[in-house]
Amino acid sequence: MNLTLRRFRYRLAALVCLAFPVLTTGCANLVETRTIAAFSEALEKEDVASLRAATSSRFEQKSLRHENSVKDFSVLRIPKGDVEIIEVDHVSDTEKRVTGQIGDSKSRRMRYRLIRDENTGKWVVDDVYLKKQKDGVESTRAVSELMDLVTTVREFVDAWSAGSRSSILEMADPEFGALLGSLPDEYLLQLAKQAIGDRANSKVKPEAQMDEDVALVRLPGKSGQMIISFTKIGDQWLISDLAVESRKDKEHIPSVKKMATVLQSATVFLDAYSSGDKKKLKTVTMKSFFSNSLEPAILSTVPLPTAAAAANVYEVKMESGFADFMVRLENDLVKLSLSKIEGEDSDTPTEYLVDDVTIYELDGNQEKRLSALFLSHAMVELFAEALSLRELDTVRMMSTQEFQNRVWKQLDERLMLLLPMPEIENSPPRILTSVFMGAITEVTVRQGSRALVYVLQDHDGALLVDDVLMPVSGRPNSLRKTLEAMVPVVRFADALSKQDLETLQRVSSQELNRAVWHRTKQIPSIGLKLPEHFAVPLMALEMNAEYAIVGLGDDQYGARTRLVREGDLFVVDDVRLIAGSEIKQRIDLKEAMQIELSRFREPTNVER
Repeated sequence: MNLTLRRFRYRLAALVCLAFPVLTTGCANLVETRTIAAFSEALEKEDVASLRAATSSRFEQKSLRHENSVKDFSVLRIPKGDVEIIEVDHVSDTEKRVTGQIGDSKSRRMRYRLIRDENTGKWVVDDVYLKKQKDGVESTRAVSELMDLVTTVREFVDAWSAGSRSSILEMADPEFGALLGSLPDEYLLQLAKQAIGDRANSKVKPEAQMDEDVALVRLPGKSGQMIISFTKIGDQWLISDLAVESRKDKEHIPSVKKMATVLQSATVFLDAYSSGDKKKLKTVTMKSFFSNSLEPAILSTVPLPTAAAAANVYEVKMESGFADFMVRLENDLVKLSLSKIEGEDSDTPTEYLVDDVTIYELDGNQEKRLSALFLSHAMVELFAEALSLRELDTVRMMSTQEFQNRVWKQLDERLMLLLPMPEIENSPPRILTSVFMGAITEVTVRQGSRALVYVLQDHDGALLVDDVLMPVSGRPNSLRKTLEAMVPVVRFADALSKQDLETLQRVSSQELNRAVWHRTKQIPSIGLKLPEHFAVPLMALEMNAEYAIVGLGDDQYGARTRLVREGDLFVVDDVRLIAGSEIKQRIDLKEAMQIELSRFREPTNVER
């Protein structure tokens, strides 16, 4: 029946009741019928003014406070048609409970609460109660409560679409609101924009599941649905969290609350890092990452973007147990890796704490982890100090196995002090650059007057020093290769000065042992002060896999020591001793001692 015919019918019924009240049994319910009819007609016509006139101020506040609220009644699927009054319960002079039925089906019965308006004295609809049945369970819900929630959803869409910080925070419950409020404006508004997506321009058609003080609302969109969790505090529905299910990965948000937690930790981390505020850094960082990497580090040596600089270029990827906060810069991609820390109980909120930062070169293949960077810096500082102070135990502990085997294990603490390393100055290294190449890290420093490169290797998670590269000429720039050749020379010279034949045999080649040391119990004298020829600076070093020539001193004084490799180590095979520029002032140690041994079966004059 159309609205015009229905309106005529109600007016005719009213006239009949006034003219023949005794003859018309339906006249007893005339007030209720007219009140409900006015409500139904206004609702069907979406006539806001008439609907407000037919309802109480309470109903209006809950159900009609938004300019488009009247359109949202369609979401509730309120049955339409003529209402037949079945029962009227006169609660008081100002309240009635009316049961009405639309059509012949009892399943289309509804209950109305009518009250007398204090100002006009008219009876108006204060609420309508709908019966819903789902999974065999029947429930009754007040239309005003349902509409209050639907209207809140529309207000939420408006506020988050408009990017109003105050409105966004007002619609969140205390915990969610405090979290959102901790975000800088640009992050909060971008999060809201990402979450709301295309719903600002879509029809609001929510599907709600309500309990007394909680509700779950599903809001469809073009690319997927939004799921909003509400909590009722007092008379107000407030958002406690929301999720966005999207077919597009970048738009998928499993929990806005958790994403906001990630953003809060990331922004605090970036700003605290930039300002060097380690106390604040500690609050958003995993304990091991902070204590092992950040706390002892000079943060300014590895700059990171501020939160403001990252605001328009960040992306968040959420996984079940962690999250990545990524910032794309001109030449680098900076990724903050955050671990999810569940609260011990329901009252303790979930945290996301930064457990490392990785810097990727966009135009190269370098991948630099902040933990490895700062660990490498700390390793370099400690190793440089130990090396300059000749602390053998510390140097051994911090070196790779190969560095230990070829150099440090061939020394004791006394010989360590004799080892020449003029390029390693007793000065704290200043970090210049760090280069990552897989398991290898090269840290360039300014140490005293020289630029050195410390080469570190990752061995099963342990970072160890494998070499130090030095700016030198006439010899390898590798400290390890230089010392590999120098250690047997130093040991050889020390044994000569101490007349330690046993050590001389250990650091000499098989040929030198056969030709000299195995033929005598004392060191033959060849007329030179042998140790003094070794107590001059290293000037040249030529070496390959099989042999090495160590040049000590110059053409006027010094020694040229030939080494050969036997097994894994170099040993002394011969020494040319230089006492001047003339040929006769250059003596080969092996030949000279053989001659001396041939002259005396058992030499008694020993050089010291």
